[in-house]
Amino acid sequence: MNKGILVDIDDCILNVTRRKAAIYSYLLNKKITVKDVIGKRTAEFLSNYLPPNKIEEYREKFWKIALCLEKEGYKFIDLDKPEPYSRQILRKLSKKFIIVYISNRLESMKHISISQLKKFNFPYYENVYHADDQTFLSSATEGRKSVLSKIPKLNYVVVIDDLPENYHHYKSLGIPKIIGFMKYIVLDEKKFYNNGANYVIKSWKDFPLNDFL
Repeated sequence: MNKGILVDIDDCILNVTRRKAAIYSYLLNKKITVKDVIGKRTAEFLSNYLPPNKIEEYREKFWKIALCLEKEGYKFIDLDKPEPYSRQILRKLSKKFIIVYISNRLESMKHISISQLKKFNFPYYENVYHADDQTFLSSATEGRKSVLSKIPKLNYVVVIDDLPENYHHYKSLGIPKIIGFMKYIVLDEKKFYNNGANYVIKSWKDFPLNDFL
C-alpha cells in the first residue's frame, strides 16, 4: 500500500490569522490586528468586545463569512498566506509520500482550497478533503470525523495538525506519528504532548525531515 502524509490546512500550512482579523474588523466595525486574535477561540475573542447575549449571534456571523456561506467571505480569502518553509518541506516529502490535505472548511469551499494550494505551489494540491457542510456546522468534532471518513486508503505514517483536540481521531486510525504545529507562544506545548503529539514544532523549518526520508 502506498504511504501517505496527512496535513491540516488552516493555521498549519496556510496562515489564516490575517483573514480572521479582517473579518472581525468588518463585523465589529473596529480595527482588529493579527496580534489581537492569536490563540483565541471565536467566542473567547468576541467576549472582549460584545455583551454575553450578542456573542453567539456574532460567532455565527463570523463563521458564515469565514466559511464563505456569505458572499462577503470571498473578498477575504486572498489574505491567507503559506506558512514559511511549508511548501519546501512538503515538496521534499512528496518524493516519497502521497500528500493528503484535510480541513474543517466546508465541502462547498473545496474549490477555493484547491485553488489556493495550486497558486502557492503545494504538491498534490488536488488531494483535498473537507467536512460535510451540515455536519461541521452542527459540530466541529463531527466535522473532523466526516473529513477523515473521506480520505483515501493509504498507509499514513504521520499527520501534521495545529489542534490537539483532533489527535484522538488520528490515534483511532492507527497513524503512528503526530506532529503538533504550535506557531504561537500563547499556546500550551504540554497540551500537544498530553493529547498524543510525538513532536511539537513552532516552524516548518523545524520539521524532523530526516526521520521520514
